[in-house]
Amino acid sequence: MSKIVRLSILGAGTVGGGVLTLLRENADLLQAQTGKRFEVRHVLVRDLSKPRAVAIPPNLLTTDPQRALCDPKVHVVLELMGGLEPARTLIRDALQAGKHVITANKWVMAVSGDELLQLARRQGVRLLYEASVAGSLPILNALQGALAGNRIERVVGIVNSTTNFILREMERALDAGEPAETAYASALRKAQENGYAEADPTSDVDGYDAQYKTAILARLAFLQYVPLESVYREGITHLSGRDLLWARRLNMGLKLLSISERLPDGRLCARVHPTLIPRKCPLYVVRGAFSGVWLQGNGFQEMSLHGFGAGARATASAVLGDLIEVARHPKPPRYDDPSLRLGETAPIETLTMRYFIRLHAPDEDALCALREPLRLLNAEFHPAEPLESGVEQVALTPPLNEGECHAHIARLRQQPNATVQVIRMLGW
Repeated sequence: MSKIVRLSILGAGTVGGGVLTLLRENADLLQAQTGKRFEVRHVLVRDLSKPRAVAIPPNLLTTDPQRALCDPKVHVVLELMGGLEPARTLIRDALQAGKHVITANKWVMAVSGDELLQLARRQGVRLLYEASVAGSLPILNALQGALAGNRIERVVGIVNSTTNFILREMERALDAGEPAETAYASALRKAQENGYAEADPTSDVDGYDAQYKTAILARLAFLQYVPLESVYREGITHLSGRDLLWARRLNMGLKLLSISERLPDGRLCARVHPTLIPRKCPLYVVRGAFSGVWLQGNGFQEMSLHGFGAGARATASAVLGDLIEVARHPKPPRYDDPSLRLGETAPIETLTMRYFIRLHAPDEDALCALREPLRLLNAEFHPAEPLESGVEQVALTPPLNEGECHAHIARLRQQPNATVQVIRMLGW
């Protein structure tokens, strides 16, 4: 690679604009780190006339993908468009054209990462994707670099900062006297106003974004290809302000967690779901629009990272880290990528966990009908609490098999006028 590294940037939205800004602000630093100067030759956009938050010289803008991908002077393509298509096809085309590719696209890497990484290897170029997980946290590079000599036992992360912001804002709304029933809607609206959540927040609040990132994290941590469909997914839309109030009473926090771990039988279980965590968990302090990852391994024992996970600069920071890596080491490793090996995964129904169960019924008699089956499971009950809408009681179970627990819950939910909320608890 020459002393000038020439770039094509696909996408000039939030992330693309952030990368362009940092390339300009940190030009001297990047040159000092690599001995090379970085030059943008093309910026691919959908609409040449669209106003942009970051000024881009008109001669760099193009709506022609082939101009951005096939320019023989371009060394590195930065895919910052988002979405599955056309991003996946453009990454594939760039690799086939012999370009190094850096992407922030967790959807593409979760669904087609194995195919694209193998293509990059065949073409003798690099495909890097640190920015696809946890914003500015260098977790993927850590797993492949400084921590690679450890046998990872468990990875627990807050990898979607938008939902973390929403849960924190729900707490703030409750503290301000907002009714528990409207705390979620209020917090989501604030996340959208701050630019953390899209007008359609489905990818974040239904757990898809975290599911993509979990597939990527698990693959690198456990050196096993993890199909996206094998990652259990549950979002936060069913949570109530009452759940957060009870979490506080129990001296716990409520987070949307990504959890991957190797089971005693050798299978890998990866999942995303709301989880109650104790205060001593390192992720308890990760609040607002921040991400965090807590690792357990047989060498370093425990390690946690957390930092700002949302917005243009956090993602751009990770993109620039990958850009420096490509500039320093343009040749891909000669050994086979162990993270593409096939392995067996285990469904969440095979796990054993403790559960928080919140019961709501119109009166004490109806509550008793819900409570009695849980007594047979040796659940620990907190005192019942009268509400304007009826009566509520919380039970904490001993360790139960996931499949058996939800079979019990399904029967409880058949009771008329009953509401049964179930949240998993993090095993320590």
